[in-house]
This record gives sequence, C-alpha cells and structure tokens, in this order.
Amino acid sequence: MELIPKFRAWDKTHKKLGLIDADMQGGYFQSVKIFDEDGDDWQESENFIIMQSTGLKDKNGTEIFEGDALKNNDYPNQTFICKHSRLQASFQAESLNGLLALSLWKDEERDWQVLGNIYENLELLEENK
Repeated sequence: MELIPKFRAWDKTHKKLGLIDADMQGGYFQSVKIFDEDGDDWQESENFIIMQSTGLKDKNGTEIFEGDALKNNDYPNQTFICKHSRLQASFQAESLNGLLALSLWKDEERDWQVLGNIYENLELLEENK
C-alpha cells in the first residue's frame, strides 16, 4: 500500500486556506483539485502555496502542516515555524529568531501545539520580530 502524502493550499488571491484532493502516482501529482470548506473548486493554481502534512498531530490532536506556527513545551518563549527539510526528507521546526531548529518526531507530538499558520495569522510572525 502506497502512502499518499496529505496537502493543503493557501490561496493568495482569496486569502483562504483550501483542501487538496490529489491523485498521485510514483510521488507525482497526476491531477489536483483545490477547494474550500464550502466545496467550491478553485482553478487558479499559480496563486497557491502548497503545504505538506508532517503526518504528526499536536498535543490537542491538530494535524501539523508546513507553515504552521508552533509552540514547544521545552521552549515556552519561542515560536517555531514548521518547514520541510528537503535534504533529510524530514520536517523541522525553526525558531523565528533563527537560534533553534528542532526536528519533529512522532514521540514528541505531545510537546507541540499549533498556534495557527503563517498565512492566516501574520501576527504570529510580527510578534517575534
């Protein structure tokens, strides 16, 4: 059974988060539909930022995606942004001030809390500058 990665999309035009229904074969998209929670299909694919799921959930059961702003129990005064590490094929959480980079591991899900994502919640980026 092939594991199918899960994605979501930020629509830069409408400033909305969308869901992705994708047909993948061999790790490549064969067809993609992006739609909002009302089921409306969006067609302007060049206006989207695609975010992959880490496959992990935070301590509240919220799925963690690239672009999510996170808090970690071990670093209460830091806000982290989830990023995909292409070289390691893993996910990392990087501190906004650049001092820390932590890997996201299955056994550490209880330590993370999703605060929102950097596209819907720009204030998360501003707070830490």
